[in-house]
Order: sequence, then structure tokens, then C-alpha cells
Amino acid sequence: MDKLQITNTCPDEYRKKQEGIEYPTPQKITYYSKVTESERKMNVILPVGYDENKKYPVVYFLHGLMSDEDGMLGDESTIAIPTNLIKEGKAKEMIMVLPDIYAPVPGTAVEPNYDPEYYKGYDNFINELTEVIMPYMEEHYPILTGRENTAICGFSMGARTSLYIGYMKSDLIGYTGAFAPAPGITPGEDSFSGKHPGLITEDEFRAEIPPIVSLIDCGTNDSVVGQFPKSYHEILTRNGQKHIWFEVPYADHDWNAISAGLYNFLQTTFGVLNN
Repeated sequence: MDKLQITNTCPDEYRKKQEGIEYPTPQKITYYSKVTESERKMNVILPVGYDENKKYPVVYFLHGLMSDEDGMLGDESTIAIPTNLIKEGKAKEMIMVLPDIYAPVPGTAVEPNYDPEYYKGYDNFINELTEVIMPYMEEHYPILTGRENTAICGFSMGARTSLYIGYMKSDLIGYTGAFAPAPGITPGEDSFSGKHPGLITEDEFRAEIPPIVSLIDCGTNDSVVGQFPKSYHEILTRNGQKHIWFEVPYADHDWNAISAGLYNFLQTTFGVLNN
């Protein structure tokens, strides 16, 4: 990961769709989840020139709080950045999966709210991903398996979820990106939700098999998650966990932070830096 020259903003020519370039269209699919015992939806984005006879690495891209599988399609950068990078050889061809990450245990769903009880439905996504979605993708799409071919990233609550899963399941997932991650991986307190009990302790925020790449970013003017992304960076540093950390100048809790993170993260995945 040392070879990447971090760009703390995403250049406009990568963030926007360009004339004369073909871009993929997301496909909305429905699947049954044994974890939530319900029918669920997710978007699958296949690369331009998709060939069923080839195999592709996969990136799981997770939305923020109170959103759904369409949340990360709210800005064209989700489609533009990967395609523009692939076209220039700065990223590998990949399949992107945009799931609904609110996956409560049956009978435990609650009304959306800034409350740790509601957040439990997001915390359970670790089971939804590993027990349902990943096997579904292996069965229905020609994907390359193994941690070296699997990435997870997300924004806000999706970034918190990505970091948690990326470190707890680093044997399955090799690349982890967190763009303005929300509080609550470790114990803490904020003005929105009050006290967060934490999914793990600060000492437990480590991986026996370190991620191939771990990246965290946040806007310097983030008015929602504040200093929590930096605190994760500091905890990982204390725990001897190698990772990339950078701040996006003047970005709030917004697409400027997301696009900068995605632009840098995808250039680290699937061995592209070793080409």
C-alpha cells in the first residue's frame, strides 16, 4: 500500500461521466435471506464488457444510516470512478455490489432512529454478508474468491460496518475502505446517539490476518461523525495495524469525502499497484 500516492480529493475527470465512454447500469436483484427470513434487494454493477466466461473480483459498497441499496447511487461518482479508473488501467475490472445493510434478526426491527438499538440491525450485516450475500454472489456470478479478490468499503454507518467486518473477517476480505466512518465500533459517545457500547474494545480492534489494504478518510469539516474517524486511525496505530489515513480538505459528511475515498481505495485493490 506504500506505492499509492494519496490524492486527498477526487479529480473531477474521474468523478464525472465523460463523453465518449460507456458506463454500466446497475441491476436490481432480489434474493432470499435466511438471516432476516425475508426477501431482500441489492444492486449489482457489472463492468463494461462483462463476460460470463471471465471471473472478476468483487467490491461490496455499503450505504449510510437510514438508507438502502440505492443510497450509494445518489451521485454519479459511484459509477464514474470505477469505470474511469479501469479505462486507464488504474483499477482492475470488478463487480460492485450495493446491498441493503439494515439486516435485523427476525422480530427485532425497530423504527429508524439515532439509537444503538436500531444500529443492531446494521451490526448484524456481518452475518448477512458472510452467510447469504457472499455465497449468493459465488453461485450466480463468475467471481474470483478468496480475500485477495474481495473488498468492502462504505460511507458513514456503511464505513463503520465495513471496518468492523473487514477486521473481524479479514480471512475472507482483503481490502477495507471506510469513508467518514460513524462512531460505535469501539465504545464512545456523541451528540446524536449518546453512548455507544461498542462492538469491540479498543484493544480488540485488530486483525490476526492484517488486511492487505485498510483505508480511512474523513472531511476536515465533517459535522456528523466529527473526530471518530481520526480516533479509529489512532486506535489502529496504537494496535500496530498498518493502514492508510487521510483527510479531505473542506469536505463535510458528503460526496466529496466519499469520492476521494473511493478514488484512492480502488487503486489499491486486487494487486493493481503491482502491475
